[in-house]
Amino acid sequence: MKIEKALKKEQKSIKRFYILMFLLFVTLPLVFLISQVKSLFIMIYLYSLEILIIISCISKANYHNLKFTAKNNKLKFKSGLFGKEAILLCDKVVLVHTNKVGEDLNIVLVSTSKFRNNYLKPITKIFMKKYPEASNSYIKIKKNKPEEIYYFQVIKRGALKKYILLDEIFKNCVKAQYTASAIENIKIARGQIEL
Repeated sequence: MKIEKALKKEQKSIKRFYILMFLLFVTLPLVFLISQVKSLFIMIYLYSLEILIIISCISKANYHNLKFTAKNNKLKFKSGLFGKEAILLCDKVVLVHTNKVGEDLNIVLVSTSKFRNNYLKPITKIFMKKYPEASNSYIKIKKNKPEEIYYFQVIKRGALKKYILLDEIFKNCVKAQYTASAIENIKIARGQIEL
């Protein structure tokens, strides 16, 4: 399936989810009021269900929220509802790696600059174990410039919108190296391979 079609299906699925949750949120209290049951247990159970419906809607919105722009050599993106905006300088991104496929896609960005971005973490042995394909490319980059300090950031939220972000990263971060899995996912983002 092409990524555009998958994005449309995802939007329809999200819309159906919110409509269903809204109907449950409204009809459960109405049924409770119409039935005129005065049980304390049922009232507490109803309130807990209402709270769980609200939490599930917030969780779904948090998972699917991803906003980004790429202008003037800066890549700005906000992942999730409660995350802060992160800024990466496109010239400072040295490696792009992707992990998994589909909605579970994780984008790993390795950069030399920590310019106004608190989400960037220094590369450690844990990074090397968790992302072996990226660590092989990182070791080659580190041999060329051993004096540089490298940081990484993982983008986990955004569902299928991450493919559009990955395509923007590919267009703007021209000095970066891309792993084989990143190239495969870029082909999916550009419609050359089906999802």
